Amino acid sequence: MKKFFWATMLALCVISMSAQTTDDDERVRQRIQTAVMNVYDNALAENPDDYNTRFARANQLFLNGDYAKAIADADIVVDQVPKKENELKFDTYLLKARAQAALEQYEDEVETLQAAAAINPRSLALIDLMGKACYNLGDMDAAEKNFKTILRESPMNYDAHYWLARVELARNNFGKAYEYSDKAVTLFTANPQVYLNRSDILLRSQQYEQAAQDLISAMSVGNDEGAAMRRLINMSDEHYDEVMNVLASSIDKAPQVGMFHYLRAVIAMRQNHYGQALRNLDFIVENNLYDYHSIYFYRAQCQMALTNYAEALTNVNKAIALNENPDAKYYVLKAQCEQNLKTPEAATMTLDQAAKMIPNNESILLEQARLLSSHRADKEAIAKLTALLAINPKNAEALLLKGWIEKYRQNNAATANKTFERVLACGDDMASLRGFALHELGRDDEARAWANKIIQDNRIIGGDSYFLASALLSDIGDYEAGDKTKSMEYLRSALANGYGNLYEIKVNETPYVNLKLVRRYPDFQTVLDQNSLNFEIRR
Repeated sequence: MKKFFWATMLALCVISMSAQTTDDDERVRQRIQTAVMNVYDNALAENPDDYNTRFARANQLFLNGDYAKAIADADIVVDQVPKKENELKFDTYLLKARAQAALEQYEDEVETLQAAAAINPRSLALIDLMGKACYNLGDMDAAEKNFKTILRESPMNYDAHYWLARVELARNNFGKAYEYSDKAVTLFTANPQVYLNRSDILLRSQQYEQAAQDLISAMSVGNDEGAAMRRLINMSDEHYDEVMNVLASSIDKAPQVGMFHYLRAVIAMRQNHYGQALRNLDFIVENNLYDYHSIYFYRAQCQMALTNYAEALTNVNKAIALNENPDAKYYVLKAQCEQNLKTPEAATMTLDQAAKMIPNNESILLEQARLLSSHRADKEAIAKLTALLAINPKNAEALLLKGWIEKYRQNNAATANKTFERVLACGDDMASLRGFALHELGRDDEARAWANKIIQDNRIIGGDSYFLASALLSDIGDYEAGDKTKSMEYLRSALANGYGNLYEIKVNETPYVNLKLVRRYPDFQTVLDQNSLNFEIRR
């Protein structure tokens, strides 16, 4: 069980609550990737006819997700490779076909696979790709023929069973689809992939609780639980109740299995249901199931969200003590607790300490800027934001705070507008905070449209998009346009979806995203009282 828990921790540290791969990690990955590509580029600059190196580069381009360039390299390799090296030419065709599939160029993929078939028509890898290409083109008869060919050659191929199930689903033959997926589970009861495959068939059939149960089964039989966990967490974005019901049932059957409590907490936090999450985390601690730093950090996050600052500080300090490697988000949370406990000097010391251990970290620099700005040390705050934006020019939160200071503290509207314009290059999803920049630039109709867009696009049910829209419409505040009424409607929708971050709703005034103006509305407290269960620890 201990081994399983460490595997769980590793997977969830990768996933976290919302796939929180850090910007620093991404930049390291990009540097390594660039260095590898430079080696290939330099070798081919010296010898453009080196088809083995070009084939290797095409593979790397494919792994990098640069599919069009991978195809271009593959075409050159096909022309350059001698006829006697048919095996390399065949592998190149398959690589090209996979890249075409990734680009959804299925008709071109079929042509490429037909060229490969002229070399080795019996290759199961080729037949598999051809079956999937036919499926994606809607030719279910051809797809079925290819996957049945695989089963004749390899009767125990559970991937072929899965794709035959997909074919039958496309034909609305649900019974036959279940037969194929069930047979694979019967043949390979100890293989997690067959449960993942059957879960996908059930999910596509809108049998959500059964799909979630198969993901739990995949975790119980495999050594690599990460894939099943990721699917379960992602599934909860749209089918939260079904996933949580299955986990609750698992807890009823095995109350001392900490993984189930931990997963419920992670999923609940992802949906801003902090009271629910804290219940599961408390159970883990009170029953001594695990003693791991992330549990105490998540516990502190929940307590901070519920405005229990002293308890949050105790837990984040324990998380820091247990964690051998300094983690920026732990220190940022600690500083936030200290600020809300009215000890800003302690918060400053915490962030300064963190900055020495983890230099040039975006989240630390941003929190330092916020703290400095709250004490009207605007010049110093701008310096921190400038350093942050040198690392990541598209950090929307930093750009908005910088623009706010420039406009409202330094009375420099021209400079502020240039900063707000930079936000518009950060995209148009929720994280871009684009609507707030549009409002500051006087483009309120576009800002309102953005608020509506993020609500329509957002598949996570926890209320984040409604919360952002409420904050934005309150900032716009055009009475005749109905912004105040709409702002309260959005807040009601956030709370109806279980939004449970009391700190954001009642306390936070950090520019830019806050409900400071909404709190002045006469019905604000009434709406909050009507949804008080959102902020309770549900025993």
